Order: sequence, then structure tokens, then C-alpha cells
Amino acid sequence: IKRMIAQGAKNKVNEKALVNKIFQASGGKINKAYLAILVPLAVGGATMLYRSYKKKKQVNEMNLNTMEKAFRDAQKEKKKKNIKVDQVFFERLMKIFKIIMPSVQSKEFMYFVILTVLLLLRTYLSVEIAEMLGTNAQYLVSRKYQDLLNGVLKFAAITIPASAVNSGLKYCTSMLSLRFRVKLSKYVHEKYLAGVNFYKATNLGGNERIDHADQRVTSDIDNFSEELSELYTTMFKPLLDVVLFTAKLTEVTGWQGPAIMYAYFAVSAWIKKNIMPSFGKLVAKESELEGRYRTAHQRLITCSEEIAFFDGSQREKAIINDSLQSIFQHISYFRYLKGLIGIFDGLLVKYWASIAGYGTLSAPLIFNTKGARSKSSAVLTRDYIRNSQYLGKLSKAVGDLVLVGNKLTSIAGYTARVSELLEKIKHLNSAGNTPFEVRPDQPQSSTHWSVEQRAEMKEWLAEWIERCNERPRFVKSSIRGDSYSIKDGGKIIYGDTIHFDDVDVISPEGKALVKHLNLKVKPGSCVMVTGPNGCGKSSLFRVLAELWPLNSGTLTKPRKEDIVFIPQKPYLVLGTLRDQIIYPHSHADMKKLGVQDEDLVKLLSIVDPAGIILEEWTFDTEKDWFHAFSGGQKQRIAMARLFYHRPSYAVLDECTSAVSDEVEGAIYQTCRQMNITTFTISHRLILAKHHDFILTLDGRGGWDYHDIDQNQLPTDH
Repeated sequence: IKRMIAQGAKNKVNEKALVNKIFQASGGKINKAYLAILVPLAVGGATMLYRSYKKKKQVNEMNLNTMEKAFRDAQKEKKKKNIKVDQVFFERLMKIFKIIMPSVQSKEFMYFVILTVLLLLRTYLSVEIAEMLGTNAQYLVSRKYQDLLNGVLKFAAITIPASAVNSGLKYCTSMLSLRFRVKLSKYVHEKYLAGVNFYKATNLGGNERIDHADQRVTSDIDNFSEELSELYTTMFKPLLDVVLFTAKLTEVTGWQGPAIMYAYFAVSAWIKKNIMPSFGKLVAKESELEGRYRTAHQRLITCSEEIAFFDGSQREKAIINDSLQSIFQHISYFRYLKGLIGIFDGLLVKYWASIAGYGTLSAPLIFNTKGARSKSSAVLTRDYIRNSQYLGKLSKAVGDLVLVGNKLTSIAGYTARVSELLEKIKHLNSAGNTPFEVRPDQPQSSTHWSVEQRAEMKEWLAEWIERCNERPRFVKSSIRGDSYSIKDGGKIIYGDTIHFDDVDVISPEGKALVKHLNLKVKPGSCVMVTGPNGCGKSSLFRVLAELWPLNSGTLTKPRKEDIVFIPQKPYLVLGTLRDQIIYPHSHADMKKLGVQDEDLVKLLSIVDPAGIILEEWTFDTEKDWFHAFSGGQKQRIAMARLFYHRPSYAVLDECTSAVSDEVEGAIYQTCRQMNITTFTISHRLILAKHHDFILTLDGRGGWDYHDIDQNQLPTDH
């Protein structure tokens, strides 16, 4: 019966027919009514079990296929990132070569042909010069002075075209490098600047993003073009010299002479292969570090005002110096390895090769090739000088081919960098055109705090305020006195309040933005600043931050360490999530202040009560935070930074526009609890309920300052 039910479930047999079949098989011993009830239940259960088994099997097969595909992709990606002279390198090089030399009609091919002709000429002239030197030596030993004079004159004459050929080779090589760079750069520009590809390359996440695009488009292409053009001259002439001078040596010394040299170079090549480090990876790493160093300087320029508001010059200097130190350490190690390899190159290619050379030059006498033992001293001298020239050229050619390995490993690094750029640019046209994948929302904790949580936070804030009052302050102000005067300008006095006394705000262009400003802000009196665009709201605080000189009047203000400026687009430093909150402090500074990561968790919970940020990242996570954070998360991090520093005054420039009303209210309430007096630049009058006074600038130099009547404020946006 079990077998029939299982078979029926698998083959989807009609239940009524199955009941009759089981009844007949039992010889009528089983009640048909029981079967009518039990069989459908059994069939249904068996069907569900069978479907579950089949689905599980399909899922397992799918998972297995996915794992196999992921493994293959990982191996493929690993192979692609493994920078060395292999099949991947030559495939990439050929793809790039088709771009920089598209056809035989191109000017690049013309330079290539001219370069080839010049290389052939140089080899021909080298043979002629070797013959002349040997012949002149024979004339000298034979005391044929007239023939010697004629030989010297011929030698002087041949040096003119030889010098011109050498100079032409350098010129053509440099021009070929330049044309390669222009051709490849224009190709990249065509793809990179098509439509909004430049935006996709730097702003879209995932594989479409191009790290350090400026470094790849400029320096990497330039270095690659230069190395590639020199590679041809480095390889072509030695190959030609090897063929030519091997034939010449075989002709005059027999096969034994070249055989001795080639046996030696085979051994030296094997030794070199086993001691050669991966220069390709080191070259690629150097380009990457140079890109980071350049990016650090670019960020300093792009975000100069935000950094200046935080007085973050020391932290930025530390970041830039760390980047420079990384380059120094890497290049020092790179040069150290090259120095060690240079020792082996000198021994194998230069000095020990000379020892093998003696065997080659002695081969005619040892083996009595072409009756060498019976030749006169003059003829032997001629042969020795000529053969020495041949051997020297052959040794240099083979040595150059051995050293080509160094150059190939170096060019492999640049080839990988440029190839990755081309591969990513190729996909930019299709990247970002399909809808983004919708990820299921992660379960979030409630943004509403319970009574116990509020009490706990209130208790912790009181403790935090006490700890902030006790911890040492980082002195930022370069002025050590209580006041200083600006030549032909106003006077700045350091105190506990903010007091503008007949202050004019003048822009660098000479425009008077605010005239004769007189207002005093005591601790705890929060001020909202409004006015049309360009009226001088942000400029007023540039004067307060001492970024702009005080043109006239007297300004009483706290020192820099007692006032924090939070712009609308907060500055996000290179580093960890922790660094974003404590900027411009370092992790070491944070520890000196006795602050732990648990304290940062509490600060984040004020601005991010749902805990989304810490659900996705840890404090040690390093990312490109400008692209990783959403607009609201950037503003939440900026406010957590404010609470971390807990200054006496804070200037908030539209820095809560992307957070919810509930969080915004919690932020201003926390500022009150921490005794942070806020200046808020905003057009949203709903924020007036969090302030005591309002300063309105009219854009023509006029201003108005008055109390805020909370009873007349709007209740919505």
C-alpha cells in the first residue's frame, strides 16, 4: 500500500482509481470508506514530500552551480589580478596595441618602420666599425702606417652617419612614445567623456567605479607609452645582433665559440629566473600609491573650506604625510630589490660573461679552427680585435635580452593598470542604464525611545558633559594672547560670548555684504540666521572662523577649539567610520581623551536611533564614505561629530535638511542639554522653534535682529 501511494503521488494518479486499486489488492479486507479518507491524505502528504525533495534537490544543484560559477569567477579574477608576464599580459597588450597602431596607414606605423630601418642601419654600422677596428689594429702591428692613416680617416667618416643614426633612434623612440600616449589618451577620452560616463565612473558603486581615474588616465598611460616604445628598441636590436654576430662568430671561430657563450647565458638565465621578484606587482602598487597621494592633495583643494572650518590642517597633513611615507617605503623596497638584482645582473651579464668570453676567443686556437695556430701575429691581432668586437656586441645583445625580463615585468604592471581602465570604460555605456537592484529592507529597531531608554540617555549625557568639561582641550588657535588687531582692519578679542561691535563683512571682491553689525550672543541664546542667497550668511561665519580678515569693528568670540562649524555637505575624511565622527582628532587623540567606542555608539544613537549605520559598518570599516553614505547619513555623522567635540558654540549651515523631523528635534534638544549655543543658517522657519533670536540679512548690507515669539511660529513646513 505504501508503495502504491508513493507511486501514485509521483505519477499523479487519480485518487479514486488508487482507492479501488488498493481495495482489490487487499482482497476486500480493508474498508472502502476508510480508504476513501486515508488515501487522499496519504497521497497529499506523499506529494508534498516528493515536491519538497525535488525542490531541495534543485536548490542544492543551483547552489552547487552558483558556488562553482563563483569559484570559477574568483579564479578568473585572481588570474586577471595576478600581474606577471603570461598569456593574460600578452592578450591585454595586443588589445592595447590595436588601439595605438590601428593600421599600416597610421603615422604610428610610419614611425615604427623608420625606427626599424634605423635599427638595421645601426647594426650594419656596428659590423663595419668592428671590421675597421680589427683591420686598423692589424695595420698597426704590421707597421703599415699609410694604411693605418687611411683606416682612421674611414673610421672618422663612418662615425658621422653612426652618430646621426643614434640620435635619430632616440628621436623616433620618443616621438613614438608621444604618439602612443596621444592615441591611447584620445581613445580613453572618447569613451570616458561620452555622455555621463565620467559621472558613472566615479559615482556609481560596484565594478563600474574606477579608482584613481585621474592617475590612470594621465600618469599610467604616459608611463605605459614610454615603456612600450622603449621595449621595441630594447628587443629588436639585440635580437638582430644575436642573429648577425652569432653568424659572424661562427664563421671565424667555428660553432664552438658561440656554443660556449650560449651555454653560459642559458645557465645565467636560469639563475636569474629563479631569483627574479614580481616587479609587475610592485610597479602597479607604486601607481596605486601615487594615485592615493594625489587624491589626498585633491581633496585638500576641493574641500579646503570645510577643512578650514574644522581647523583640520594637522590631521590632513598627517594623512598626506602617511601617503607620502607609504610611497617612500614602497619605492625604497622596490629600489632595494632592483639593487640586488643589479648585482646579479652585473655579475652574470658583465663580469662573469667576460670570463666565458675568453673561452670563446680562445676557441680558434684550442680547436685549431681554419688553421688559427699557424697564423702570424698581425693576423691573430686583427682576428682578436675583430672577434672581441663581435663577442662584445653578441654579449651585450644577449645581456640586453636577459635584462628585457626586467622591463617586461615593469611594463606588465602598467599594462594591467591601463587594461583595467579600458575594460571598465568599455562597460560604462551600459552601466547604470538598468534599474538598480532593490534590496529588501532590513528590520530596524524603533526610532522611538522607551521611557527607560530616555532616562538612560539622559543619565549618560550628564556623565558625558561632565567628562567633556574635565578632559583637556586641544588648543587650535595660533594666537596665544587674549586679543589681536589686524593691520588696517578690526580687532578680535577672545572671550566666552560672541559680540559683533560695528563689524562690516566685506567679500574678497570688495562687496559690502553686512554693514555695521551690532549684536551680542550669550551662551545659551540660540540664533537663527536667514536671508536671500548671497546676502552674506556664510560669509559672516567665515569672519567668525577667522578665515576672512575682520575688515572693521571689534569681534569678541571664543577660541577656535570652542566653536565648531557644520556645513550643509559635511567633510568626510579618508579613513575609518570612527575617523568620520572624531575628525579632526585621530584615534590616538581619542584614546588620550578617555573616549571609547561605546561612547561613540551612544552619540550615534542620538542621531541614528534606528542604528542603521552600525548595522551596516563597524568603527574600523574603511570606505569611500562620500559615496557610501546617503545624504541623511552624512548629516547624522556630522552631528555626531558635533556632540563628540561638544564645543561652546556651533554654527549649523542647513545641516539637518536630510534627516527626519523627529531626529532633527532630538539633535536640537541634545544641543540644549549639552549647553551648545547654536547658530543655524536656514530658510526653514520651522526651525525657529529651536532658537531664541533671529538675524535676518537683506543682501544690501542691512540686517535685523530680534527675539522669536514662539506663539506665532508655523506648525508645519
